[in-house]
Amino acid sequence: MQATFQGGFFISSADPAILMAAAAIDDSCSLVLSQASLQVDVRQLANILASHRLLLPLTITTPQQMRIQAEEMSLLGDNVYVQVPAMTKGQLNTALIHDLLTEGVPLAVTGLVTRQAVKRVLDQAIATTTPLLIMMEPATAYYDLIVSTALAHLFPAVQLVAGARDQLAICRVQRLDVDGVAITTDQTAIGASCQLSSCQVQY
Repeated sequence: MQATFQGGFFISSADPAILMAAAAIDDSCSLVLSQASLQVDVRQLANILASHRLLLPLTITTPQQMRIQAEEMSLLGDNVYVQVPAMTKGQLNTALIHDLLTEGVPLAVTGLVTRQAVKRVLDQAIATTTPLLIMMEPATAYYDLIVSTALAHLFPAVQLVAGARDQLAICRVQRLDVDGVAITTDQTAIGASCQLSSCQVQY
């Protein structure tokens, strides 16, 4: 049986070559560089993948340096979203998220598991129209995902993306009105749960 997934797929990989291969498979997927690497030329990568949303992670952890790096990354292209963790070294990054959204830096906030954490992030987006991706972890409880999805849809510039480890998880989140599903590149292999060329989920 097949069911068409209405949202978008977010392909996650630490290897830029794999991201470019995924981009060739599906023109509509977004691409997530899940681990920063000093060998990656992010400017070149953003340019090559200009027709896709590209999520780039911060590589430093001090608040002031994170802000500077995020501002620099945002200049790489209109397709670049900066991945900001919801928490760093036990401290919430709400002030950083607020400041970057106010400055117009598109963000993908990661490390979110509970509806309370999502609400804290959304509180920083109330007075802005800057694009914001809420990236829910695969470990999120289903009820928290339901509530988080409803909250996110109150904001026109916000999209909620649910992480999915396997075929069953994709089938569960497709029942919700999420804007996308984040999957790893091994899930795009032949016989795996996602056929990106047709954006269909098999089960």
